[in-house]
Amino acid sequence: MRRGELKVWIEAWDQTPVIRAEGEVDLGTVDAFRQAVSEVVCQQPASVIFDLRQVTFMDSSGLGILMSTRKRVGADRSSVLVVTRQPTLLSSLSITGLDRYLLVAPEPPVAASLSTGGVPGADQDSQGGVGLT
Repeated sequence: MRRGELKVWIEAWDQTPVIRAEGEVDLGTVDAFRQAVSEVVCQQPASVIFDLRQVTFMDSSGLGILMSTRKRVGADRSSVLVVTRQPTLLSSLSITGLDRYLLVAPEPPVAASLSTGGVPGADQDSQGGVGLT
């Protein structure tokens, strides 16, 4: 994939909608990301998973979509899960404080873990944040 490109598609993991993306999410590509989110959210799911393991960059427009998704899907922190190991994205989530409002995990969840609020491969720290193990 060339720099400045983004591929976005929708799938389901154990009946939970998943928005997968590959490439860079910025002002030039955010419309495709926003469109996929709108398509999923209009179905009123209980939770949404963002598989961003292949996203190499995300600017504030993409981060804003993650947070607005949480507001639209549910007030519960577990209503939106971001799956990534990308250092730049993890850093952006941490610096902005969004990792306190969204679940973040390095690998896709197991269905049972979502229903109990746990995320495989992640520890809850003393402040309720999720860290990588």
